[in-house]
Amino acid sequence: KIEKKPFTNGAMRHCFRMKKLATPPQSASNHRFHSYGWSRGLNYVAKCYMRRGQIDTSREGIDAVLTDITLQYEAMHWAEKFNKTDAPKKIDFIRAYALEFVDRPGKPMFAVERFIAGNDSYGN
Repeated sequence: KIEKKPFTNGAMRHCFRMKKLATPPQSASNHRFHSYGWSRGLNYVAKCYMRRGQIDTSREGIDAVLTDITLQYEAMHWAEKFNKTDAPKKIDFIRAYALEFVDRPGKPMFAVERFIAGNDSYGN
């Protein structure tokens, strides 16, 4: 479930709030947790590239999202190597995913990661 309007934007991307409802595994015997609905869904942020004020569904826009995800995993790899050096502070990266909305016009691609509430590095 994703909001229709972005909650913030940068120079090239818009960010939408999104909720992900976990589905219970077939082996789960306790379905009570999964019956809470969207109020207990996990919060995510979905980022998409924009072109002329619209979601960029071009090949370049899709490739840009996939490159973002690849770079996120590359950074995660190097952070894990750094953390093995007994550095005084550890580095952690949020796992990111590419999500294609196949039922929407142009099949837009979003970079999705868990939403972390708080201030950005500029105090906003």
